[in-house]
Amino acid sequence: MKKKVIITLTGLSLTGGLLAGCAGKDDHSAAKANDGTPPTVKLVMSDRNMPYIQSSPNINDDKYVKKLRELSKTDVRIETISQGDYSKKLNLMFASGELPDAIQAVNGITSPEVAGALNNGAFYELNDLIDKYAPGLKTKISKELWDSSLVSKDGKIYAIPREAPTPNNRIVYIRKDWLDKLGLQAPKTVDEYLNVLRAFRDKDPNGNGKQDEIPFIGRKNFDFGYVFFGAYDVSPEGWKYVNNQLVPNFIRPEMKDALKLHQQMYQEKLIDNEIFVNTAADWGAKIESTQRVGMWIHAAEYPDKTATSYKILTPPIEFINIPAPTGPDGKGGNLIGSVVDPLSTWVIPKTNKHPEYVLKFLEWFLSDDAQKFLNYGLEGDDFTMENGKITYKRLSTKADADREQMHLQWLRLIGPSNIHDQEFMKNRENGQLVGEALKIATSEGRVNDGLDMPIPPTLTVKPELQYTGLWMETAAKIITGRDSLDSFDKFVEDWKKRGGDQVIQEATDWYKHNKGIK
Repeated sequence: MKKKVIITLTGLSLTGGLLAGCAGKDDHSAAKANDGTPPTVKLVMSDRNMPYIQSSPNINDDKYVKKLRELSKTDVRIETISQGDYSKKLNLMFASGELPDAIQAVNGITSPEVAGALNNGAFYELNDLIDKYAPGLKTKISKELWDSSLVSKDGKIYAIPREAPTPNNRIVYIRKDWLDKLGLQAPKTVDEYLNVLRAFRDKDPNGNGKQDEIPFIGRKNFDFGYVFFGAYDVSPEGWKYVNNQLVPNFIRPEMKDALKLHQQMYQEKLIDNEIFVNTAADWGAKIESTQRVGMWIHAAEYPDKTATSYKILTPPIEFINIPAPTGPDGKGGNLIGSVVDPLSTWVIPKTNKHPEYVLKFLEWFLSDDAQKFLNYGLEGDDFTMENGKITYKRLSTKADADREQMHLQWLRLIGPSNIHDQEFMKNRENGQLVGEALKIATSEGRVNDGLDMPIPPTLTVKPELQYTGLWMETAAKIITGRDSLDSFDKFVEDWKKRGGDQVIQEATDWYKHNKGIK
């Protein structure tokens, strides 16, 4: 039998349309588009590796998308692209000139594919258009987001941002049931973490009589796997201002110590030996389906959903969130990110003859009606209402949890995360876990001195100099034992000669200009 929770709503409705104040201001207003028919807005979005989205035969026939059309009074049509293919597909789209009305820009206007199109004049400057058609975007989205280089360039707004749930949004998840079974305490330092991972490897915590456990897992390109680099303050996607230069972490001397640690972890099989090829699906299957993983990294906003869906697995999985491993300086954690959600900023191509339709549609997401739909979903499916009270249905299957992701996260194109709605979280199953995770996230993390920096021009024309290029190849060879640790020094020397010195100069110029350093 499904458990239920009662939530009282006062003065709010789950129906409604575009903000009334926006209608009638212009002949092209959404309310009057096409003689009263809803305006059409075509979007391109990443599927974000979410099972519900990936399994949909036609996302535009989905019941949540249909409800979104009804509530927003906008005939929204969505094209989804696999997250792994997103950059490649956008490049092909820009090359063809066949563009939708709005594009979800992952990593904002600084991403290579969007930055290139922007430099070619592909997108609207939005300052005046927002003021004229959707002023609520500026009043309800903070200036800090608008000022981000993911959103604006040279004082001109080119994207509409979504607020990041929390700037430090990746923390440690570890199997509590395995810790308890083996009589272990939660680790703190790198050495303590290694000892726990060794116990996971050797002492059969999954109880199947085999040494098949994967102590720690990540995805290819070390996605969701940088936490031990953070112990040395060299998360490879970050930058550090040292000796009057802004340099990428992946060439700093401390990286050599981090690579030595990972080489040891790989050799001892403390880290998944398939980390360099794991897809998101592989990662999820090893944690959930085969239940062989003891520790992983995921979002600070996810433990409630994760705990609820893992509890109904067979057998159930129990985890806790703990602080990241601390390194030589007593600190640790993943990089502290942007206040802008890098997964969801929106640019409007100039091929769109009615950019105001997109702006008004996105403005609607900041309304109470939108937030309640995104939080609670559909009446009958996700909640029932009686005498002004919502009874929110608890999740009883993994399919329920996957479906909830649709309205709770994927359709939240802009606006605050549900985790900041105190009433919703207070009454949510396992909602307290998110609060605990946020305390960890806000108490740790490494500063990225290159936060929100546009990609240096040399990296645009020489992408092999990015951390996913030559460094990743070098790191893989060192970690797997194909090359010696000393090959790192040769890599740094070669990287600088191939254009890295110019990259550092460009990054340093940006940093000094941004910080007012002469």
